[in-house]
Amino acid sequence: MTNSDSSLRAAAIPRLRVSGVSKSFEAVHALRSVSFDLAPGEIHALVGENGAGKSTLVGMITGLLEPDAGSLELDGLPVRFRNPLDARAAGVAAVYQDPNLFPHLSIAENIFTGQYPKRSGFVNSASMREKARQLLKRLDFELDVDSLVAGLTVAESQYVEIARALSSDLRLLILDEPTSALTPGEASKLYEVVRRLKADGTTVVWISHRMEEVRILADTITVLRDGQHVQTSPSSELDDATMIKLMVGRSVTLEAVARQDALGPARLSVKGLSIPGIFDDITFDVHEGEIVGVAGLVGSGRSEIAQAVFGIGTHPTGSVTVDGKVVTPRSPSQMAALGVAYLPEDRDADGVISSMTIEANVALPSLKRLSRFGFMRQTRERELATTQRTALSIKGLVGDLVSSLSGGNRQKVALARWLATNPKVLLLDEPTHGIDVGTKAQVHDIMRDLARKERLAILMISSDLPEVLALSDRILVISRGRLVANIDIADANQENVLAAATSTRTGAA
Repeated sequence: MTNSDSSLRAAAIPRLRVSGVSKSFEAVHALRSVSFDLAPGEIHALVGENGAGKSTLVGMITGLLEPDAGSLELDGLPVRFRNPLDARAAGVAAVYQDPNLFPHLSIAENIFTGQYPKRSGFVNSASMREKARQLLKRLDFELDVDSLVAGLTVAESQYVEIARALSSDLRLLILDEPTSALTPGEASKLYEVVRRLKADGTTVVWISHRMEEVRILADTITVLRDGQHVQTSPSSELDDATMIKLMVGRSVTLEAVARQDALGPARLSVKGLSIPGIFDDITFDVHEGEIVGVAGLVGSGRSEIAQAVFGIGTHPTGSVTVDGKVVTPRSPSQMAALGVAYLPEDRDADGVISSMTIEANVALPSLKRLSRFGFMRQTRERELATTQRTALSIKGLVGDLVSSLSGGNRQKVALARWLATNPKVLLLDEPTHGIDVGTKAQVHDIMRDLARKERLAILMISSDLPEVLALSDRILVISRGRLVANIDIADANQENVLAAATSTRTGAA
């Protein structure tokens, strides 16, 4: 055999071959005979709706889960990892959207967890720190290896996880929704890191609901739907519309729907709202039947404004008026009693209680109304949860634990909790964060119905500019804690919204 024949044969061997892999959890078939290949040195996007089987597949590749059937081959050799440390030793690692680090250990200690350099049976701290510096330098990350992880940003924590993956001879890196909490600048830096890893021969699996990321990064795209492999194709052969149709089984479009009815009176009026060092002199109205989008870079103060209106955290100066009544927001219970509801960005930490059922979660903000003489009327609780489950098309029974639901359905439960209180004003912070395109379209339809049919006033914060442009009647743009633009949707486009978001000027209309 010639050298050229050997090279061709080596090139034909996939970095990872997934063959007929299946996994069930009791009656739920998470994966059914999934097969596809990952090539050496490629960026391979894995896409699909929540519940499509992506996380289950990653769990089996990294040793978290045992497949019921099928096999995995790494560079032509059969593998079945016992745990993530076993996978990492073989050069296979995953970095998740919520970094899995030890906050009270240093960066260097986290990088070498489970494989500390030793000398005479003891951890060689000097060697560990030097190797950590070399790994971070290779990635162009400027971090002090002696710093505690507890003080890092989300982006910096992800850098540490990537450096930890590189501490072994990295062959396959899986990044699961890696930019969900990153600023555009941080995301761009991560893209460059991924491209450098690809150039070094590492195969990168990129899992994301953001089509624009998949488009600019991926060489190859694999689509999963309902636990089954649908298609693997070069990214150049799949446009966005085709990819989305493969993911959800139907065409889904994100486009504006013209409002027919006139707006009602102002339901929420904010005047001169300020918290020193966070935001200053914020003034705006949201009318009955109106969706007002709030755009701006991460860290601009968008979320803090909504939280202040709802009475969370530091009490602001300025005034808030709800249906003509001037109030000083002091607590969420006070604002909820006035008909204001707030859906936080982090649904799992703040929006739902995962260890409780759908029924119990929906009932929580309405306990007083559902109780009699201090005792919960379970029939009314069940009726309320069933009504909301039907209205929002939540998959699962009302007695199911929220932890068993997909991200999109957990988001619907978080929304259902507040809709059950019959609010007048709805504050939504990243309402479609981390959910798939099909569920996103459902949430958009729900929001339009709430505004146009139920006549709620909705203030929606979103980092997704196409979403803001598709849903909003007006767009408020926040930059460095100031309201710098108030743009009617007829005059709005991505260019002028982004220009305002990156400006330092004031003077909103």
